[in-house]
Amino acid sequence: MTTLEDFYYGNIIPNEIPIIKGSEYDTANRLVVRHDEALTATLTEQQKETFQKFKDNYLELLTLGERDAFIRGFSLGIKIAVEALSYGKT
Repeated sequence: MTTLEDFYYGNIIPNEIPIIKGSEYDTANRLVVRHDEALTATLTEQQKETFQKFKDNYLELLTLGERDAFIRGFSLGIKIAVEALSYGKT
């Protein structure tokens, strides 16, 4: 199967990050979860609802940023590949 076929069939998911135990990502993620749980435990129900909305909106914002970064990076990669393939042909 080609890379494009793998991508089409969902075998390649470029925005999926494997979490490696002990990695910087894992450590940061554990801190976020720990502080989220500690903060949530101190909130009223109304504050919990507001905080959950904040987290949902923040996640949406991060997702949009990641999407745009992926698109810009992919576009740059294609431009580099086209330039590399056409180098010396003119």
